[in-house]
Amino acid sequence: MKGILIAGVFVVFAISVIDSLKCRQCYSPTESCSDEATECKGEGFLSCVESLVNSTLGGSHYLYQNSSCSANNCAKNSNTQVAFTVHVFDNQTLHFSSQCCQGEACNDTNHETGTQGLTNTQCSACYSYNTTDCQEKTRQCFQGERCVHIIAEFVNGKSGTSVKGCSDISESTCETLALENRTIGEFVFQSVKCENATVIPVTTNTPPASTGVKASFTSSVFGSLLLLKLLF
Repeated sequence: MKGILIAGVFVVFAISVIDSLKCRQCYSPTESCSDEATECKGEGFLSCVESLVNSTLGGSHYLYQNSSCSANNCAKNSNTQVAFTVHVFDNQTLHFSSQCCQGEACNDTNHETGTQGLTNTQCSACYSYNTTDCQEKTRQCFQGERCVHIIAEFVNGKSGTSVKGCSDISESTCETLALENRTIGEFVFQSVKCENATVIPVTTNTPPASTGVKASFTSSVFGSLLLLKLLF
């Protein structure tokens, strides 16, 4: 009887260990959060949720990151992780990352991907806050980028942004976010449009013949005629 009781205690302990959820838990608008995952306090947590916005739009650095335990069951969603960067103007970018991980801590996907040189493609580029109107300019794209127009806001509706430019966003992410008002983590993507970048037309101008070349050609013809007159 005592052996059965001890075995039951071990089973309960094992279940509690399995059911305990650890997530990175951090909110910091100024510096990077720790990679260490800590146990979620309380009951009902099923997933870990992480969101990050890293922006240099307007020439000012803005950082938002939030990692927490969540009662959402993100396993029901077909795609629970998105990460991409939008290049708008020179040295002005918007990096977005959000993911929901069921039953375990999320992998670190907050690092931006490197660029691999400019190409002969371009996109319209601009940005605005809490409005969809912005003054467009042309942006030359890096290798592997496509044109995007993204309108998104926080789930609480406190702030939103509209951004156009060249992005490394994947085809699968474009398809996932193509549905209007798609919620990923703490953000609602009201509209996401992805298009192939436009090839920059190549113009060739034939330079006019120089005066020196024309003069040389005229002198050569005159000299040949004079020589024929002397011979005959």
